[in-house]
Amino acid sequence: MDVDRIVRDIARSRWNVSYFNRIVWEPGSIPLKFLAVSITSWSLAYCIVLRLLGNRCYIKVKDNVEKVTQISPEYCCRLVTFIHGLLTTTLCAVLHFNDGPVWNNLGLTNSPFHNTIVLISLGYFLFDFIWCSYMGSEGAAMLAHHILSLFGLFYTTYYHKYGAEVTAVCFGAEITNPMLQIRWFLREHNLYHTQIGVVNDYVFVFSFFFWRFVVGTYFLYRASLSDKVGGVIFGGGVGLYLISIVFMYHIAKFFVRKYVWKMKKKDE
Repeated sequence: MDVDRIVRDIARSRWNVSYFNRIVWEPGSIPLKFLAVSITSWSLAYCIVLRLLGNRCYIKVKDNVEKVTQISPEYCCRLVTFIHGLLTTTLCAVLHFNDGPVWNNLGLTNSPFHNTIVLISLGYFLFDFIWCSYMGSEGAAMLAHHILSLFGLFYTTYYHKYGAEVTAVCFGAEITNPMLQIRWFLREHNLYHTQIGVVNDYVFVFSFFFWRFVVGTYFLYRASLSDKVGGVIFGGGVGLYLISIVFMYHIAKFFVRKYVWKMKKKDE
């Protein structure tokens, strides 16, 4: 199977031309109609999942005691987050595979495909930020991450620029999100301490480090050398990079405690 040809066909398909080209607006404005469709779609997806699964139960083991647990709103929200991560990562991968290295496209006007991805993610992050704030389910670092993400998405939407930079950051941030959600679901269904959980942890940790601190560091370096990247959008990128360092610290701490120290104890 010619994967390269298939990806290029998707990016250049008739559907792409006929539909994505409608996702345009004048710079200096927010497309409220498209934004409303996006946030409504994510909210509706959450309501549908909650409606379909909200009355279902599963067995959860805690402290060696089996307990019948009803599927919670957080469970449903994490399913929506999982879908967003897969969708956004796929669209961003198709976009940048077709456009070439992002550091060759810095500071350019958004294409209709950029606009589509940005609006999908903007609607999702608005939904998720409101949900997390209302439920009080996330800490300061995650809320700061959401605020900076929303700022970057609003900025590129309003000025109709920097779509390449913002979608590249979306890809790097969201590519590990499905693994994070899988980890939570494995815990809920008593499968975390299996081989599947171990593999997922390893893939998550090393993917997070690679995309945010190998590719991400190089991308930030190239952006710092370009006079096409505005100071505001670059500052937002630096802010997200610093938050990623905080996340990486906690991830590394968990990984060392769970896997490295246990291996040392076994060797002893």
